[in-house]
Amino acid sequence: MKKTTVFPAYFLLGIGAYFLLQKMNIQLIPEQNSWQTLLALFGFLFLLQAFTEKDHSFLMPGFILFGLGLHFHMAGRYDFWPDHPAAITLIIGISLLIHAIKTKNGYFQGVIILLVGLFLHFFNQIFKSAGQIQKGMETVQNFWPAVLLLAGVFLLWKRKR
Repeated sequence: MKKTTVFPAYFLLGIGAYFLLQKMNIQLIPEQNSWQTLLALFGFLFLLQAFTEKDHSFLMPGFILFGLGLHFHMAGRYDFWPDHPAAITLIIGISLLIHAIKTKNGYFQGVIILLVGLFLHFFNQIFKSAGQIQKGMETVQNFWPAVLLLAGVFLLWKRKR
């Protein structure tokens, strides 16, 4: 027998509560009536489904959506929060790792994306600390996107062989 999901019920309850708070002018958090809040709410609903029903297929979209909503709320407001696109790569990498931990599959992809995110996040600090080899680093800095593209093409080519 096919198991029915309660996600539609969670979705209706979450969206209903969001719009009810908006209609009644009840403000629980700053900028509550924003698309960032909706993104985080959708992510929370996916996570609620994942943890209450032990359905791991909802984990990754839940963490990604909740993480992005949280990121867009926090970016620019707090000094400790990263305010650049590398944070999105970090969120996706962390989401993939959490999904891999639960499903025991996909560690490699999660680690690679997390490492790329960390590299992008600390890119400027890495190159500033490499003072003596600054000239060579400027060349690397100009060509690292091409290196990433070539690595992706290589992995696709290797897989087809």
